[in-house]
Amino acid sequence: MTLTWLARAHPDSSWAHLPTTDFPAAASRPGALAVLPVHGFADHGMGLPLDLEEVVASALLCDAAAEASALAAPCVLPPLRFGPAPYPTCGWFGVELETAHDLALEIARGVKFAGFEKLLLLSTNPWHREWLDAAARDIRVETGLITYRIHLGSLGLDFHPAAPEAQRLAIQALGAGLLGFHPLPSAPREASDVDFRPGKWAHPPPLPSGLVSPERAAEAETLRAQTAERLARLLVEAAWHGRGHAPLSNPASAPAASRPASEPPPLWRPFGARYLGGLHREALRQAAHRPNTLVILPTGAIEQHGPHLPVGVDAILGQGLLSRALAQISPGLPVLVAPPILVGKSNEHADWPGTLSLSARTFSALVRAQVEQLHRLGFQRIAIWNTHGGNSAVLVPLIRELQGLPGLHIGMLQSGFKPLQSPQEAVYGFHAGEWETALMLAFAPSLVRRAKAVCHYPAQLDDAGELRPEGSALTLGWTTRDIAPQGVIGDPTLATTERGEHWANDCAAALAQRLSRLVRG
Repeated sequence: MTLTWLARAHPDSSWAHLPTTDFPAAASRPGALAVLPVHGFADHGMGLPLDLEEVVASALLCDAAAEASALAAPCVLPPLRFGPAPYPTCGWFGVELETAHDLALEIARGVKFAGFEKLLLLSTNPWHREWLDAAARDIRVETGLITYRIHLGSLGLDFHPAAPEAQRLAIQALGAGLLGFHPLPSAPREASDVDFRPGKWAHPPPLPSGLVSPERAAEAETLRAQTAERLARLLVEAAWHGRGHAPLSNPASAPAASRPASEPPPLWRPFGARYLGGLHREALRQAAHRPNTLVILPTGAIEQHGPHLPVGVDAILGQGLLSRALAQISPGLPVLVAPPILVGKSNEHADWPGTLSLSARTFSALVRAQVEQLHRLGFQRIAIWNTHGGNSAVLVPLIRELQGLPGLHIGMLQSGFKPLQSPQEAVYGFHAGEWETALMLAFAPSLVRRAKAVCHYPAQLDDAGELRPEGSALTLGWTTRDIAPQGVIGDPTLATTERGEHWANDCAAALAQRLSRLVRG
């Protein structure tokens, strides 16, 4: 099911699909290599949607990872979609340089704790090359990870506006083919000091619009195959650097999870035409000035969920519930979705392998940057759809601050739906328990290991005294290991697929109603 992909990455090499208990084995496989894709959102003068970088690079990485898996064991992290975007006329959803640096470093710390020795940064954006070079060195110094860099431009697919036109035309043809999208007219070139490094590129030189010729499309497919093959060789070389020569085959690179082989991953488009990152620049500008438009900013987490669920649960469920709700509202209702923030503040789970956590400062800066940019574009209604409880303590006070932006109506989007559960589970089943396990059985059953589910409650309703981990006058500032030895808080053994489908449908219906009221009210 496509909702299990948080990006276009093959399920068998996806970090988000592994449970915390699989990371020691994944990190110790011969040729183990963590891969962090880093992309930007931009109009590169090619007349294609803003997420063109991810579209092209994810296809190449999927092909390369599959080819390299015979000799290495790449494990692909959820993409980092937020980096510097210095030119607001052609780049969107960016963050300040310092925030981008902190994002990369904090994710790398999670990679190190998971047991990996090597991290490869695969980047696409022309404005990311230098800061990622600096970040790679800081990651090496501060975490001890052996860190590698591949910039797509070094493989002959350079998005830089000063790159040879033949390269840019090849990217345009490749992207158009992957998207099934004919390039639209782009803005005129606007640049200055181009010979005075780094120059100022307010807008790249536009490429021709319209139908891509069959000859150019065929050349692009040939280039895709050649580039993917070279990228596979580089993955293998990085994986075995310092470890001797790569073997002729690597049977140990098979995924630790005993899952059946799955189909090639599709283009990542869970929100369809409502996804801001999938719009052309003019469509984005038009949407920003449409009256009563509501933009949803999803926030989730990549964190341990016990031995029976993958670390991507919060992000997967947030994506799944929102997609199902959007399918139930009127197609003409102006509701759009901003690029999701997949990694959140999860330091209560940070001592479990596979968890990726941002500090409160970095997470706050990332959310603030997205909201302020959406507001500058012209959006006046923003709803944060959060599916990780640990984020709330940062988001609520941040929203209070952001409410001071002139003309901005912002708040937390909640469905209001409460599943019918036992009193004990309703109060103390708040992590990897019945609710999340049942929903995962509905959305991504192949990722649930029911035989490994265990029940654990951090407290009982009739316990003496008033001290409780949550929901009491006296609470505990806990980490997960304080209250859940196996990372489970609740009873996942109660979960069924039927209950998950029922709850998913009812929650999505309630969420759709809430969205309709927000737009029309």
